[in-house]
Amino acid sequence: PVFASRGPSIGIIRIIWNGQYKSSNNTHYKGCCCQHYSSIPSFSLHTKMSQKTSKCASYAGAATTTSSSHTPSLLKRIRALDKSAELSQRYTALVLFHPCCSSNSDNGINVTSASDSLYVAVGHAETSFINSTLIHCKNEDGDPIFVKDKLSNEFGVMTEVLRLHVDLQTQKDMNQSQGRTGYNGDGYNSAKLFQKRTSAFEHVTNHLLTKCVISRKHADVYPICPFVKSSTIDRSGGSEHDKKVVLAHVNRSTAPYLGIDSVGVHLHCYVCRHEEGGVTGSCDNKKKPSIKGVWLAKRAPTKSHHPNYWDSTVAGGQPANLSLIDNTVKEAQEEAGVPAEWIQNESTNTTITPNTIFSDHTHDPLTMTTAKPDGTCLKRSVYYSCDLQVPHDWTPTPVDGEVSEFKLYSMKELDEELRFGNSVRPAMRAVLLDFMMRHGVLMGEQNSNELRDAMRQERLILWR
Repeated sequence: PVFASRGPSIGIIRIIWNGQYKSSNNTHYKGCCCQHYSSIPSFSLHTKMSQKTSKCASYAGAATTTSSSHTPSLLKRIRALDKSAELSQRYTALVLFHPCCSSNSDNGINVTSASDSLYVAVGHAETSFINSTLIHCKNEDGDPIFVKDKLSNEFGVMTEVLRLHVDLQTQKDMNQSQGRTGYNGDGYNSAKLFQKRTSAFEHVTNHLLTKCVISRKHADVYPICPFVKSSTIDRSGGSEHDKKVVLAHVNRSTAPYLGIDSVGVHLHCYVCRHEEGGVTGSCDNKKKPSIKGVWLAKRAPTKSHHPNYWDSTVAGGQPANLSLIDNTVKEAQEEAGVPAEWIQNESTNTTITPNTIFSDHTHDPLTMTTAKPDGTCLKRSVYYSCDLQVPHDWTPTPVDGEVSEFKLYSMKELDEELRFGNSVRPAMRAVLLDFMMRHGVLMGEQNSNELRDAMRQERLILWR
């Protein structure tokens, strides 16, 4: 048996089960989306004890903590980035009407049979934020933008969800004209509903501005797509990303509050040592990789979040109107002055120009459920990466004001920062770690498979 005390002077015992913190009932999802075990698998106990009580605990036979226990392992730091198990109970699913989805399709869209095949999950919002803010948002006619409803999930349990009023009105109009029985989707005008939804989400943005939840409208809009399994579309590469079903657009500033997927592109500009073969100073050879350093960008003090933290050389959100590679080209020019011709824009994976090598790794993105430090804005973050070996005499230059300076980090410095530092933006720990693992320069790490899995988590779906 395992006992845990809530008293202030007793050590806290936490169970780590298959690498994730579990609640006592092993619940991951709302409704009945929970896992039951007929037998208990092996688990390990991790104790954290205050210095005040460590001596008393040792008298009771407890293991005393060592110096290494005070510093989280690299694996633990990466796992801590994913907040799905920790925060899921605070959120309610955002569901859209989408009768074009077939319940027996193989495209990974999460729909169920019968009437529930008319709906897809596209996001989620914090329940308290729904009640305090979203439910009070109205359009120009005074109609609510959102309504709270209950839908049957895949277990047949009625579950609370958040829906758009325009979706309910669309269903009502269709049912009146055709009748609910035997409805097969005829007459469903997806283009018209797309415009209505996008307009509704624009009202949400204006409402959040009025309530000072957001400070400005962003120039970019994000696509709202049906939730799919991470193992389907996302693993298929950048070309498949651009073929997703888009049900509406929402302003980038509003998207995190609705749990809409946050998709980003990242370019790592790195320098190799002179003595390697191949292209002058190239790491692209059969010898052991020898990277001199990778350029990191310091976020400007005017950034809305994580100002003055370090990022990958180029980092940008993925708007609805650009492909992944086209967006990488744009962001690279705007943020670091990277010449467009250095970045390949063809169907092959690698392009070599004099003293530069570009590699496209968008077929293998990182996927994690992230949130703000206070637990708000829980969303799935998808990070697509590309690598660019640059000449020794080239230095990235801030162009659009989003970066204050660049610094060439050696692999030793970066390794130390990812393990123990707090200068790099937290989410970038995973992105930069993936770069190091890809080039074989991570120092002395034995659990590479666990690290890789920790950076590619299945998405959190609160209703399906």
